[in-house]
Amino acid sequence: MTTPTPDELPGRGRPGAIGSATHAPLVDGGGSTPTQWFSKVPGISYVRRIQMSDPVRAGETTHIGAEVERILGYGPAEFIDDPDLWVARVHPDDLARVLGTWRDTSEVGSRYHLAYRMVAHDGRLVHVHDTASVEEEPGSGVRSWCGVAVDVTADREMAPTLREAEAKYRLLVEQIPAVTYIDEVPEDDPTDLTPAYISPQLERLLGYAPHEWLADPDLWNQVTHPDDIDAAEAGAHRSFEDGSPLSIEYRMVARDGRTVWVREEASLYRDEDGAPKFWQGVYFDITDLKRAEDELQGALRRERQAAERLRAVDEMKNTFLQAVSHDLRTPLAAIHGLALTLAQEDIDLSDADVRDMANRIAANSHKLDRIVADLLDLDRLSRGILEPKLTDTDIGPVVRELVAQLDIAKDRTVVLDVEPVMIPVDTSKLERIVENLLANSVRHTPAGTDIWIRTRSNDGGALIVVEDDGPGVPEELREAIFEAFRQGPSTSDHSPGAGVGLALVARFAELHRGRAWVEERPGGGASFRVWLPGRQATTAEATVSRG
Repeated sequence: MTTPTPDELPGRGRPGAIGSATHAPLVDGGGSTPTQWFSKVPGISYVRRIQMSDPVRAGETTHIGAEVERILGYGPAEFIDDPDLWVARVHPDDLARVLGTWRDTSEVGSRYHLAYRMVAHDGRLVHVHDTASVEEEPGSGVRSWCGVAVDVTADREMAPTLREAEAKYRLLVEQIPAVTYIDEVPEDDPTDLTPAYISPQLERLLGYAPHEWLADPDLWNQVTHPDDIDAAEAGAHRSFEDGSPLSIEYRMVARDGRTVWVREEASLYRDEDGAPKFWQGVYFDITDLKRAEDELQGALRRERQAAERLRAVDEMKNTFLQAVSHDLRTPLAAIHGLALTLAQEDIDLSDADVRDMANRIAANSHKLDRIVADLLDLDRLSRGILEPKLTDTDIGPVVRELVAQLDIAKDRTVVLDVEPVMIPVDTSKLERIVENLLANSVRHTPAGTDIWIRTRSNDGGALIVVEDDGPGVPEELREAIFEAFRQGPSTSDHSPGAGVGLALVARFAELHRGRAWVEERPGGGASFRVWLPGRQATTAEATVSRG
């Protein structure tokens, strides 16, 4: 700093010192005085000459601002009159550090920044932040410290409280069972978020350290499940647009490959002008919750299925009891009535009448035997204790002889078209298949219906077909009618049946590693088909023809 000469002070008397409290103030070229200028500084402004012979000893104070009295309790004149007063008010524990800094910086002519304590006139401890630079007066070689010491006592006293508050907040944030984060929103691109903070819980959640997350802004895209990225970004976009809090659920893939379900909840902070500044949010690990939800849904689904099965079983039970009781009671009633007639001594019957009644008793007995056999076989099949006794058999003659013996289709026209086909088969089960298919056609078609029975070699096995030109089977029932105690509509004058015959057809076919199905007959009606494998066919190789 240059000390002005008397010629530089127009209209003014010569002062004794720059900014002296007891002399007239200096005037600069703009019309303001140094005293007026320094009075506006919110601290103790000063100009203090450096004694080159002893730079650590305070030299003459040529200026000190009026704030010194408010901050330290000493007037400016006291510091100007006593060059050592400033050093005397530096706290003893800080003095060596302060003097050392003065010495080092004065030797090289640099500036310094110092924080130290001073003792005020009333004994108060005052924290100051002192900044000064070395200035040299041109021509004289005199160097001075030009600086300002700001009172930072309030800040220093507040610092422990702030540090404690920060510690409490950090402890809270880093101990809760969630990952907290802050993402900054750049002004040039609000969608290109920059991670500014993420809590250490990230490592437990995904296996990544916080510094890895902060170093790679694209890591969120890398760990978010590919199937969920679009939905998550759409949710964030909606929240950004309408200002609502963000709450979305999606999957992330941890470093070790685990799939982690998270619920992200966040809010966007905007400044007073409405500009977006940063997102602040949390990631909650809801994997266990999702797993529990899935298990609960599975349990509810299984419970519904079990309830449906119970209802179905109950319905089947009622149908079974109704149908079986009717099927059993009808032939029993006939047998009972015929037997009573034969037993009466007062009725004179011819030999022909006796033979007719005996034949009718035998037919009804056979019907009862077939019903009981079906039920017993169905029970054995359900328990897995029925095994087929396979022998190589030409099924053509077996089918022809069986149909000739049956009298269940007297009011139907049955057309046989059987070819010889040699396959390993349990003959008794084959007869039951054909008999049940024929009985089913009679039961569900009106009198006068034509019925065709065919056998063909097919795909290394045998195809047995029983067709009729009746009403057919609705498409929605074509699988259900092969279940036990399930029946289709009856259009004949026969009893509706027990709902066991077609179930046995399907189970006997499966017992031979074949299968049974029904399709629409060309020209109308039903076409029931059973395919049984030949000697060389296996379950994996067998292909059922539907031609």
